[in-house]
Amino acid sequence: MAIISSLMKTEMITVRPNDLVADAARSMAQNNVGAVLVVEDGVLKGILSERDVLIRVVAEGKDPAATHVSEVATTEVISVDIDTHVRKCAEMQFAVGVRHLPVTENGKPVGILSSRDFLAYVAEGLERVIDKLDYAETLGEGEDPYDHIGGSYGK
Repeated sequence: MAIISSLMKTEMITVRPNDLVADAARSMAQNNVGAVLVVEDGVLKGILSERDVLIRVVAEGKDPAATHVSEVATTEVISVDIDTHVRKCAEMQFAVGVRHLPVTENGKPVGILSSRDFLAYVAEGLERVIDKLDYAETLGEGEDPYDHIGGSYGK
């Protein structure tokens, strides 16, 4: 069974609690991510997602250029250890309703798993299964679909 380290993003984008929300949002936009980890002295303090910005800043009429990340970030963070099985991560994301799951090793943040990353992983796995089934079916019909690649073996 696959573990989370096989599909998580290790290039996590981080901000500090005292950073401004406007800067954090710019960082999310520039890096094409939907959440940033709030880290201070190597310790995960929270997570700030697009949804946090929308609900806790924009909808409440706060100024992103005057609001600190620590004021609006989610501080009760659900995270997983780097050795957690992928299935458990998916179950946690679904049960808790989070789209971004910080990954830790020895309590320190080392990556993040987004629902988009997970979906890409599942789609890739499905494609491999479908390709294997198609190949097996073709072989069952007495033909090797890759026979033409290196020559026709006497045909």
